[in-house]
Amino acid sequence: MEQAIEKQEEQKPTRRKKEKKGMPMLLQLVLLVVVIVVLRNVMGTVLVKGSSMEPNFYHGDFVFINKLSTSFGTLKKGDIVICRLNDEKKNIIKRVIGLPGDVIDLRDNGDEEDTIYSLYINGELVKEDYIKAPMDTKGNIEYPYTVPENSYFVMGDNRNASSDSRRKSVGAIPKENLMGKVVFRLYPFSSIGFIK
Repeated sequence: MEQAIEKQEEQKPTRRKKEKKGMPMLLQLVLLVVVIVVLRNVMGTVLVKGSSMEPNFYHGDFVFINKLSTSFGTLKKGDIVICRLNDEKKNIIKRVIGLPGDVIDLRDNGDEEDTIYSLYINGELVKEDYIKAPMDTKGNIEYPYTVPENSYFVMGDNRNASSDSRRKSVGAIPKENLMGKVVFRLYPFSSIGFIK
């Protein structure tokens, strides 16, 4: 009889351990759901299409964007953003070149044979070591161009193969049409990492 009581007492802690395991599991599930909901509203993923951002982003690159950085944060020149075009149901990836109020100018600094445009912001020459090749087209907007309030002037790094703010059909991108700032590249794995 005493042995039976001892066995019952030994079994009780085992039951309690099983009950305690169930609570953390439920908390983990709730936490996972919360994390997924937050990430879905804060983060997004984008598959890069086209060659307009070469040599820094290529067709097929898979990137993460921070949606809050364009809604509540402050963008700076050089940030890579995903923009929604007004008339089209497509998103484009571009680099922020001009902030609201900036005066953008593209000036011909080439020789008599070649037309090469250089970027000036607020009258100062901008050195752009990230572009694929010297810029040989300035689009069809009039310069100097003042970036409207709550809008951003964006261009692709592959300037000669990019449809961007230099074209009237795109223009400066209103803040509400910025989908997010590119913060991390997941693929290709050889280029995985945070975007500076």
